[in-house]
Amino acid sequence: MMENLNFLFAAYTAVWVMLFFYIVVLSRRNRALEKEIEELRELLQRR
Repeated sequence: MMENLNFLFAAYTAVWVMLFFYIVVLSRRNRALEKEIEELRELLQRR
């Protein structure tokens, strides 16, 4: 029974770690897109 709980804990830990890294990746992509949008806005305002 205890072995099953260890596997369950390991699985939950793995899922939370993957979720954390996924959110970090999305956050970085979002920042990059916001920066690109701001650069495009500045470019359009100059013309």
